[in-house]
Amino acid sequence: MTGGTDQRARMRREAWNEFVRTAASNGDPYALLLGVPDEPTPLYAELRARGPLYRSSLGTWVTGSHALAGRILRDRRFGVRQVGGEKAPESIAFDNSMLGEDPPVQTRLRRLTAPTLNPRRMELWRPKVEQYCDDLIGAILAKGGKFNFMTAFAQQLPVRVMSELIGIPEHYWRTSFRLTRRMAHLMDGDVTVEVAADVTRAIEESAAMFREIVALCQDDPGENLISDLLPAVQDGSLSMDELVALCSFLTLAGVETTVNLIGNATSCLLRHPDQWARFKDDPAGHARGAVQETLRYETPVQQYRRIVQEDLELAGQHLPADTELAICAGAANRDPEAYPEPDTFDITRKSDNEVLSFSLGIHFCLGATLARMEAEVALAAVAQRLPDLKQVAPVRRRSSYIIRGMLQFPVAAA
Repeated sequence: MTGGTDQRARMRREAWNEFVRTAASNGDPYALLLGVPDEPTPLYAELRARGPLYRSSLGTWVTGSHALAGRILRDRRFGVRQVGGEKAPESIAFDNSMLGEDPPVQTRLRRLTAPTLNPRRMELWRPKVEQYCDDLIGAILAKGGKFNFMTAFAQQLPVRVMSELIGIPEHYWRTSFRLTRRMAHLMDGDVTVEVAADVTRAIEESAAMFREIVALCQDDPGENLISDLLPAVQDGSLSMDELVALCSFLTLAGVETTVNLIGNATSCLLRHPDQWARFKDDPAGHARGAVQETLRYETPVQQYRRIVQEDLELAGQHLPADTELAICAGAANRDPEAYPEPDTFDITRKSDNEVLSFSLGIHFCLGATLARMEAEVALAAVAQRLPDLKQVAPVRRRSSYIIRGMLQFPVAAA
């Protein structure tokens, strides 16, 4: 039975891939973006040239307009679930988490989780993050030579922070990291049947691990997210399944967002020597600007999926309920109507327009403040302690049309 199911899934996947390849060969910019080009910038422009909202030959309505994308993300008539309740494919494995929920369930989960992640509380983590950066860079300097910036630094920092924030004991860190790496394929968009099956197993293993960790927190509560949410479990406003799912999802989301933000920011600075020199002259003064510009210029989360919840008119088009839209945040963040000279990386850029890298509206990323702070501290630490950092070989990027990030970023400290 399983073999037959897997075979049918492989056939559907190959049929879809062939459909995308055909659309790409005919010049459809959205289909070409799904092919994960090394340099997507020209495709952003082609996509926007189709109009604020265009229907890809794949059947999906697509926008790369900053103004329209912002309107959609703020409008509650667009959700992440179909009207009949079906979830987006990437969220099915995270039942009971915020990823695949709309109000009222999403509202309840968000309200319970928000106090742990509020900006004032997150700022108290800055000294710890600074210490973690010092420790990681100290280990890098002790070894010397070339190293992969992603595995030696960019991945390690958010793993430490999220583990402590959520309440994962240190002897679980290695297991949690390995599970997160396996679950991260969920963010790659198009994966093989075998990879999808392993993602499901990793999520099941993560749930089992967090049930053990929750039990430990029940016996010995601390200052962490699990302990913060235990009263909600006790009074019935949060189920144990929801708590476990939230822990798995927040571990993945909190690590993935920050890993790629730190990696992309460092890469952008090194690829633009004038900006790197300016940053090193005043890391503290330019850290916030460098992070903001990276979010815009090299957007870590490239696109969002939204489903129309009721028949409506949008940008001159009639969209019936359950219509699927792709919001290309990478293209919208390079929209010249929102940002002058959008293809220039400038850490001193001033703009009143919001970057769309953490979404907007009710699905705005709860961990945005933490991710920004981690990246600011990390970049300042790199500039101060690794001022002669340089790239020494080509990068290897993730094969993902959702996440813009690197697997290998070979650098040397001097």
